[in-house]
Amino acid sequence: MDQRYHERAVAYFRGAFEHCLERTLALPPAPALHAELAAHFAAVHLVDSTAFDVPASLAALYPGCGGDASTANVKILLCYEYLCGQFAPVKLVPGKQSDQGLAGDVPRLVHARELLIADKAFVKLQALQDIEQAGGYFLMPWNRSVGLWQRPSQGAPQALDLAATLRASTSAVFEIPAIQLGAKPGAPVVRLVAFRLPEASAKRARAGLREAQRKQGRTPSAVALELAGWLILLTNVPAEKLPVTAVGYLYRVRWQIELVFKQCKSVLRLHVTEALKNDARVQCEIWARLIGALAVFGWHGHLQAASWARRRAELSFAQVARQLQTRGLSLAEALIAGGERLREWLRQVWSHLLLTTRKGRRQTRKTTWQALQENWLEAAPP
Repeated sequence: MDQRYHERAVAYFRGAFEHCLERTLALPPAPALHAELAAHFAAVHLVDSTAFDVPASLAALYPGCGGDASTANVKILLCYEYLCGQFAPVKLVPGKQSDQGLAGDVPRLVHARELLIADKAFVKLQALQDIEQAGGYFLMPWNRSVGLWQRPSQGAPQALDLAATLRASTSAVFEIPAIQLGAKPGAPVVRLVAFRLPEASAKRARAGLREAQRKQGRTPSAVALELAGWLILLTNVPAEKLPVTAVGYLYRVRWQIELVFKQCKSVLRLHVTEALKNDARVQCEIWARLIGALAVFGWHGHLQAASWARRRAELSFAQVARQLQTRGLSLAEALIAGGERLREWLRQVWSHLLLTTRKGRRQTRKTTWQALQENWLEAAPP
């Protein structure tokens, strides 16, 4: 069986993935839970990357970062459309490629009236300009590598000492309505909104910064440690469309893509391989699991829309995925049989999942979605 994994098989699986991705993107489910947010943005794209080690035999194709890290590593750039629950792997690259190097692939995902939410590693001035020129929006943390310049009514822009500015503020939320990113003419002009972190959160952020710098053989500066006590966000969404009180709540939506990564690895086993030496087999497994991820996310998105329309009930992705997993053999048999047997299998499983995968209600603190509704969506018109 191992001999059946070769370059032609890799090309087949890659082609099958591209076909499945095209079909799922062409048939998106209607926004289910987040119709109120859809009134403000045509789409909300959550973009990030995830990486995992692969056998050393793939080091030439997917080189890792070296050093203490693995010699072979795969990085996948993912986009999760929050309104429809639509999952789209964008690019498969070597693990050594930085997220900032992938930022140039992001603007093509964002069209007019659509919002991008991403981590600060994806802050690249040309990419932000491209998004703005397309009529799109972005919401991202400030990356300290990007200079901040104030634009006086007369004269040249002046560099802003953000640490000193925040030090002088006693407010928990601080906004600069217009700040230029970089000194070059035509650089993006955005809103900067800074949120003072609670002391416990600030301590964790500073500890994380020290550890990250330690791994690189560096020591964080006093200014960097001071700024770590703030969540500093950049956005080109106008204040009348997105008030300051809602900016922080909307950014929290980004953590949904971290849940996507968790499901891809813990449930769909995207990072697991059964091969040790056959690099073609490893590639086939990666593309096959991505096809499986597309199928499961597609089912979950459409089930979610149907469940919300009928009972305003939210469905668990993990439960949908695991139930489909347990039916793998019967699905394979139905696919081979085809025709009416396959259609009947799909009907039965669809009905069963609608009834058995609802999320249970828990009396805990308010969710990100509830906070968004109470602090913005239910109070402000689009």
